[in-house]
Amino acid sequence: MKFRNVLFALVLAATGGRLEAAMPSDLSATWAGSQIIPDNNANGVTFHFSLNTANPVWITNVTVDLMIAGGWDGDLYAYLSHGSGFSVLLNRIGSSTNNPGGSGASGMNVELADNYLPDIHTAAGNPATGNFAPDGRFINPFTVLDTDPRTAMLNSFNNLDPNGGWTLFLADVSPLAVSTLQGWTVTVATAVPEPGPAALLGLGLAIAGAAKLIGKARC
Repeated sequence: MKFRNVLFALVLAATGGRLEAAMPSDLSATWAGSQIIPDNNANGVTFHFSLNTANPVWITNVTVDLMIAGGWDGDLYAYLSHGSGFSVLLNRIGSSTNNPGGSGASGMNVELADNYLPDIHTAAGNPATGNFAPDGRFINPFTVLDTDPRTAMLNSFNNLDPNGGWTLFLADVSPLAVSTLQGWTVTVATAVPEPGPAALLGLGLAIAGAAKLIGKARC
């Protein structure tokens, strides 16, 4: 029995004292209210929030829900940032060479995630509703077009630590129509990181060492 205890102790040492990792869960932040997005003002409105978990996890997916009333959807620009991650959520919906003013739809109730196929930039509903991929066009909102590359998607957060500060920013960058933010939710799916090479090597050495001890004791 004591040799089994030796093996158990060595495995604990190699794994930092944890034989089982806690199951990850989604983290989320939500705001609801009535916040005017200042018209024709690039300073916009900024929401700072924090996500915290006691367990070591990394991000596997991010989803953003936006509820906006009134205004002119083609005026709106929005992004989400955290650590080295940055995603352009909205960038002048509908703006193109033939329609530089963007979509004239008023308001939206949308969910944004990379795994949704429709591009929010092409949303045609009035108001815009449903599930869309984020705009992703990391381009000056005063010159953005539908043909610009989409390089700032929500997968920029994947594999980052979700803990710490996040920023959600929204702005109306063109005059005459006023949008009102009525709510938002940011949902972050997580997973437990796989053991690194050093931890796996330590575990292997610990088991091998314990096996040798047990083998000698039986001789």
